[in-house]
Amino acid sequence: MKKWILSILLSFFMLTGCWDMLDTQDIQYITAIGIDYEDGEYIVYVQSLNFGHLSVIDTSNSSNENPGAWVGKAKGETILLALDNLYPKTNQEVHWGHVNAIVYSENVLDFAPLIEINEALYRYQQIRVTPWVFATNDNISDILLVTNMFGDSVHTELFDPDSIFKERSYIEPIALNQLMRDYPEFGRSVKLPNIDLVQNEWHSSNGKTNNALNLNGAYILKGGKKPVYYNENELSGLRWLKSKTSETPLLIKENGKKIALLNIIRPEAHIASEVDGTQVYYDVKIKGTAALQDFPPSHELGASKKINELTQLLGEEMEEQIRATYLLGLKSDKDVYDLENIFYRQHVKAYKSLPSPFQLNETSLRSIKVDIQIGHTGEYEFYRDRVPRSEQGK
Repeated sequence: MKKWILSILLSFFMLTGCWDMLDTQDIQYITAIGIDYEDGEYIVYVQSLNFGHLSVIDTSNSSNENPGAWVGKAKGETILLALDNLYPKTNQEVHWGHVNAIVYSENVLDFAPLIEINEALYRYQQIRVTPWVFATNDNISDILLVTNMFGDSVHTELFDPDSIFKERSYIEPIALNQLMRDYPEFGRSVKLPNIDLVQNEWHSSNGKTNNALNLNGAYILKGGKKPVYYNENELSGLRWLKSKTSETPLLIKENGKKIALLNIIRPEAHIASEVDGTQVYYDVKIKGTAALQDFPPSHELGASKKINELTQLLGEEMEEQIRATYLLGLKSDKDVYDLENIFYRQHVKAYKSLPSPFQLNETSLRSIKVDIQIGHTGEYEFYRDRVPRSEQGK
């Protein structure tokens, strides 16, 4: 009898523990946030995914009938007020724990320091500190609505930029915690990747098109100074000094003609600094390997070059890119390579004795030495070195 009563009580308590549980379809999951500023108000965009659309089991609904994402919009005098004004429009309980991307407009970056913008987000305990962060000059709503070719909103560069960076290391993606760590650090600037909307990038056999996202350049943020945008080409020198650069292409030219396309693999940069009076100098050394990707067969171009000649040309091209990016930053008072922070860490006492504010000039970047060895050449090296020149044209 006692066992029977005990079984009933246990069953009762087990059932009551589930009464306040919500199913997945009863919760609105926010997966990305966009922040804009216009006419004295913050504008918050939130992306909510349709998890039924992501299911591999539910294949009956097409992407037209079941969109991959919805975007909501709310305004407020502060970001917290804008987020609060969003709740009456959601129709469901909102969960913020799946936010994996944050997009800032150029307008909001011009209006308020990044620390103040993110402070409101940090007050939401469900929002983690690991979302990817981006800036854009495009419409944020359009950015958040982009899907891949198969109607999936999650598998885009917005949610997984690191995978693309490993294959082609140009603009390094950063997460929110890294941004908040680097932004206030002494003598360091933040490179906030810019994400663009590319119209009708993909075409299907039935005539449909699909937009795509593309990381093109970055906004350089430094303290309270106005952010400055540089495109990918203008920041081409930055990748040679980033420790996370995995593989990145390098096109070398001579007299305006294309000589060869190489893939530079895991370049390692070391920057040493020293001070002479009030002038600070920097010496850069870069090591790594390269693989020959494309090689024009014409003897007037790449086919006439030996490996040591290509090595010299790629070193000159890398040095030119590093200096060009550095000088471009000086024009806008931006320390693109964080040279002030490097000198501060290497010579704390000497740094404190220098006049304030810290100044860089065109001669500060004293020397750049590149030691990149071409380790993979395919059949080109065999063709060029083993076959007589008189026979190569036959």
